[in-house]
Amino acid sequence: MKKLLIICIAVFLLADSIAFAVELYAPTWRGAEGSTYQEWGFSDSNTVPVPDVVDNPYGDPKLRVTAIGDWVPEPGAWPLSGEIDVYIPNWNKPNPEKQIWIQLVWKATDVDPFLPNEPMVGVAPFESMQMSRTDWVDFAGNGWNMTLFEISIWPNPIEEWITIKGDIMVDWVGIDTICIPEPATLILLGFGGAMMTLARKRRSV
Repeated sequence: MKKLLIICIAVFLLADSIAFAVELYAPTWRGAEGSTYQEWGFSDSNTVPVPDVVDNPYGDPKLRVTAIGDWVPEPGAWPLSGEIDVYIPNWNKPNPEKQIWIQLVWKATDVDPFLPNEPMVGVAPFESMQMSRTDWVDFAGNGWNMTLFEISIWPNPIEEWITIKGDIMVDWVGIDTICIPEPATLILLGFGGAMMTLARKRRSV
């Protein structure tokens, strides 16, 4: 499993309710060229909220909530049994791979018998996909869990459509993406950097 950089986990217990101040984990490549980051905390009942935090130089990410129930003010969460749809504009480069991290703070509900009470995530478009999942069960108490989905898709699309479903309540969503150059490109970039360094040394001599 990739090494995770722990940024912060802050949990505030208010009687029987929970409010989160979260930026849970960050990939080491966050902020690198070809990467994006966006997060939503659902602090009001807007079903198409703007991101609370966004670092996406390629466009404006969008999110839409389709819920079976009403928004819950404390901790500020949506009971799904519908879905959350997210649009992420991305780097328009014909590179072979895209990596996506999707992080959720959520808890199971008992509203819809036709959906499992855990998160299900889908991404489009792709020709091939690999996904792993890590769960921190009851990490904040009162049934609140954190789940990280690490996804690789091939080839790199210029935009992603992400769907989050399940008989769950979602308090927070954070999404990182990065476009991965092919190995030959990385080698050429490294070779070019070495040649520039050598040229500078020659000029200084």
